[in-house]
Amino acid sequence: MNPLRPRPLALLVSTLLLGALAASAAALGGPNCSQTSVGLTPLSDLTGSYFGKLGGLYPGGTNAMPPAHFSAGLALAAQIVPRDAAGNPSPVGKVVLLSIGMSNTTQEFSTFIPLANTSPLKAASVLVVDGAQGGQDAPTIANPAAPFWTVVAQRLSNAGATAAQVQAVWLKEAIAGVSAPFPQDADLLRGYLKTIVGILKVNYPNLRACYLSSRIYAGYATTALNPEPHAYQSAFAVRELIEDQIAGDPALRYDANQGPVTAPWLAWGPYLWADGTTPRSDGLVWLCSDFSPDGVHPAQPGRDKVAQMLLSHFTTDAIASLWFTGPAGCSPASVSQFGSGLAGSFGVPSWLFPGAPKLGTPFFQVRAENLVPSGAAYFVFGFTAFPDGAMPFAGGWQHVTDDLIVPLLADAQGRAALPFGSIPNVPELCGVVIHAQVATEDAGAPQGFGLSRGMTLRFGL
Repeated sequence: MNPLRPRPLALLVSTLLLGALAASAAALGGPNCSQTSVGLTPLSDLTGSYFGKLGGLYPGGTNAMPPAHFSAGLALAAQIVPRDAAGNPSPVGKVVLLSIGMSNTTQEFSTFIPLANTSPLKAASVLVVDGAQGGQDAPTIANPAAPFWTVVAQRLSNAGATAAQVQAVWLKEAIAGVSAPFPQDADLLRGYLKTIVGILKVNYPNLRACYLSSRIYAGYATTALNPEPHAYQSAFAVRELIEDQIAGDPALRYDANQGPVTAPWLAWGPYLWADGTTPRSDGLVWLCSDFSPDGVHPAQPGRDKVAQMLLSHFTTDAIASLWFTGPAGCSPASVSQFGSGLAGSFGVPSWLFPGAPKLGTPFFQVRAENLVPSGAAYFVFGFTAFPDGAMPFAGGWQHVTDDLIVPLLADAQGRAALPFGSIPNVPELCGVVIHAQVATEDAGAPQGFGLSRGMTLRFGL
């Protein structure tokens, strides 16, 4: 017997438990607003360890995806193209992004759908479908014969899509009523998630990428549905599942050159947990008003928060944005930063952000500051971006391929500018993405250089 496949009675009890706990929460009248923090550090900010397990979203205690896994993701993203109902590439086909998960997942993703559909950044070929369902926790849907999967198929059909057009999934799951101590609770969830991603690959043969998220904050919970610290600890299940794939687990194989493909390529979607009202390093907080009466499910403000994080992920992630935002139509121009810089004697070189590179702009330039005054600087441009940890350089990280290096001399204030001139209003430029980083020679710095963060320029309207 497969220990990860619950028996029919367990399936029924699990479903009933979800409903009963939700009902009892409503009877209590509101979330526990007194627990504004549980004193835990978000995995993305955790530089030490938690019960012997390192922090970070990826192996080695870092938030940076390993270079080989990043490169594989880029290659698979190139295979995510509009497909017809039979799954054949077609210029008038669809790319289906499907959600899979439980009640929180469907509440958050159903809020994301209209946000995505009204965003000018989403490619017209991308069809966003909510397959997640209330009462369907990880043990329930780890059964390939569960009614959950029939409902997903019906929702795809209702949206005018087929299983062959599903090419990306957002997966967010938990175990209802979990009570096992750490790390057993995370190990159980990881096992269910492994089974689920295998089912996904069987059901959706053109599925290339699966983005996973763990739970939002549950410190306000008034039920035993999925309280803290289990919500926090669910992130270790996701992190270690991705680690298993990176380490070559044959049950999670995505590369046909290594043997039969058994799973999609796995990566983090948005990491959603923050310690209540204690700001995460990026400012994320969870207020009591973000939650429904049970303190577990998000109210509309919480749903909006996750929906915005999903949109940000799919429009700015170096891999997901390749298929989510283009090349269908001409999206708006944009400019953004990524990665981290390396301080020199005058601080971290930084970009003086230009306007977005819009087609038809008569004069466009990129500028940087905090360079060595009157010293040598280099503007580096490339078509491929690297996250932190991928390409070490001078004690920091190289963030772009050096397809073009422009040497410049900083002025007496430590600033330098590179004019592009006018940007032609031609369709060939629409959707073109280039990345940039500035380096400054710095004899006073131990590493001999100062490095900026990466900058991404997307040409458009």
